[in-house]
Amino acid sequence: MTHHEASTVVNLPVAEIETQLRRIEEWPQYVPGVESVTRTAFERYVFRVRSGDDIRDVHVAVIAHPRDHRITWRALSGPAYGGEFRLHSEGQRTRVGLSLTAEPAGFLSVVTELVAGSTAAADVGLQRMEAHLFGADTGAAAP
Repeated sequence: MTHHEASTVVNLPVAEIETQLRRIEEWPQYVPGVESVTRTAFERYVFRVRSGDDIRDVHVAVIAHPRDHRITWRALSGPAYGGEFRLHSEGQRTRVGLSLTAEPAGFLSVVTELVAGSTAAADVGLQRMEAHLFGADTGAAAP
């Protein structure tokens, strides 16, 4: 099982970032491994996920927790797959945390994981998120 976490600070208020993150169908542009998202029902989606050469459809629940300023997702069946965006207000700026957890599906994915080693998937995801949601000049500060 792999687990990656990262955070960054963005020069936007929490409410604005939450609005952007609730556009789940845009997540493939910045959530590592997610190639497409299809909404199937309230809080239910199918994520097409790539892990190495393996591509699979994962049925997930995506739940917003507005009081806690976070959005979580988890696989409804099959190998573990999930994550969380957590937001913390820092005045007019927001600390955005991304946590990713996945259990490789299949023998080849496990071998790829062992050979390739751990990459900073969450860091990459946050960099893509900033570029997508907030433009290239985000004014991001070091975590």
